[in-house]
Amino acid sequence: MEVSVSRAGDMGEIAVVRVSGVVDSETVERFGESLEGVFQDGCYNVVLDIEGLSYINTAGLSVIADAYKKCSQNKGALKILRAGEAIRELLDVVRFTKIIEIYESEEEAVGSFR
Repeated sequence: MEVSVSRAGDMGEIAVVRVSGVVDSETVERFGESLEGVFQDGCYNVVLDIEGLSYINTAGLSVIADAYKKCSQNKGALKILRAGEAIRELLDVVRFTKIIEIYESEEEAVGSFR
């Protein structure tokens, strides 16, 4: 699994977290720590770019749910960017698509915070 974090928005107030590869029992802790690092920096507007994500287990879904909750509690938001078909179907099954907005372009996702 690869994770990178960059900033977007006029004042860098939005964290773009790119995740690729596999989130499983071996990598889920690192995935959670990456998001926690964003929160420790005081950023609660997060775009989770999962275009390169090929697999995520239930523990990884829990990390996303916890991140969504933490963003919401701190007057921010979590948006998902470029979910592949298989991952999007999984997000549908667990009903994340009912509460988390999904975008196809980074420009749209970042713009949705305005």
